[in-house]
Amino acid sequence: MNKQLDIFGNEVKNVSKRNNTDKQKRNWENAFQRWSNKEFWQTNSYGKCGYGIMCDYCEDNSYGHPCVRALNQMCREKRIKIDYSKREFEDIWNGIFVNESGK
Repeated sequence: MNKQLDIFGNEVKNVSKRNNTDKQKRNWENAFQRWSNKEFWQTNSYGKCGYGIMCDYCEDNSYGHPCVRALNQMCREKRIKIDYSKREFEDIWNGIFVNESGK
């Protein structure tokens, strides 16, 4: 299949690398939402309708992954990158991000 695409001059992209990145992001987002939900039920200070840095961006929490949607919206507006290999969810909740540049 890749050789056929090359014949027509189309650039063959590394689809497997993109799929792995997408899978890592999706797994991170699912884990973050589970953490958020668990913290909400245990402490009532984090989680759905909590007071995280991304809560200002939450528009509707009546359907799936409200914290993830709000976090993604905030990251788009503020041009923040999340390192999906890190699992310090409380830091993310409190606005402590580590960009790819280490800042």
